[in-house]
Amino acid sequence: MDVGMKPEQPAGVADLVAKLVDGLGQLIAQHVALARIELGEEARSVSRSLSTLAIFTPLLVVGYAMVCFGVAFALSPLLSMPGAVLLVGAVNLVVGGIGLFRVIQVLKRPHLEDSTAAARESTHLLATEARVEVGGVH
Repeated sequence: MDVGMKPEQPAGVADLVAKLVDGLGQLIAQHVALARIELGEEARSVSRSLSTLAIFTPLLVVGYAMVCFGVAFALSPLLSMPGAVLLVGAVNLVVGGIGLFRVIQVLKRPHLEDSTAAARESTHLLATEARVEVGGVH
């Protein structure tokens, strides 16, 4: 053993805190990068969906209006024209309300699921490692 060499001492609290802060900084940077990737993918997906919706919605609306008028005219001998239009309108309101409720439920789903799961896992691992390292310091 060299006289000039000092024996290795266990890491102090300051070293452990510095190591923890460095690791935390890297972890946060990785989570931000993952969130950016997920947001970019989701934005592209939403953009495609909205453009498709914008193209086909006018055709759908015109066709649907024609079908509703046809059904109302077909029912007019049985219910009179105002009664037939009222019945077709009521059915449309009920079905539209159910569809809107389902869409709202889909939109309430959590976003950035991968980032959230990764952040939770990292937090758990970081807390476990911090307990182990702090437990080793006297």
